[in-house]
Amino acid sequence: MNAKVLSLRERVSVPMLVWLVVLWLLLWGDLSWANVLSGTLLGLLVTIVLPLPTVRFGLRIRPLRILLLLGRFLVDLFAASAQVAWLAVRPGKQPRNSVVRVPLHSGSDLFVTMTAELVSLVPGSVVVEIGAPSALGGQGSIYIHALGVDSAEGREETRRNVLLTERRIMRTFATPQAYAEYLDRCRADGSDALCGGSRP
Repeated sequence: MNAKVLSLRERVSVPMLVWLVVLWLLLWGDLSWANVLSGTLLGLLVTIVLPLPTVRFGLRIRPLRILLLLGRFLVDLFAASAQVAWLAVRPGKQPRNSVVRVPLHSGSDLFVTMTAELVSLVPGSVVVEIGAPSALGGQGSIYIHALGVDSAEGREETRRNVLLTERRIMRTFATPQAYAEYLDRCRADGSDALCGGSRP
């Protein structure tokens, strides 16, 4: 009997259950007790019948750094919005665009995804492909379609901005061990200046 109880506890992930209930409420567009109850029952059914393997993210939450990350993201968002608006209304020939490959150093599918998400939310840059570290032997990468970038200097600036975003994410969420491994990968390809050398 105990083994069955433990097995059931292992199958039901509370964060996953809460997330499924939130999705259910968003789909219905109505916060009511009936929707919360039906979403909870449906979420329990899904997590028990279709359990996902346990994923260990290795995150460390730093509230102050999260605020700094969000603040910097808002600054980038407004600056990029102004640049895109100027490109749309300025007279003359429109600049050409580029697809830029940026090798990343986090070594984690989660951190690569977080970097890609933040980059793609900034106007003027669209992530067209993600190379996951788990599929590429530890070296992740993303390909960015950069609006208005048509020179080698512009492509290098795009790479620099993406790597700085990755650094901010690592300093915000990485465990000390994950951050040390990240710095080792930066040193291996000569990106120390962009990765930063201090502990998070």
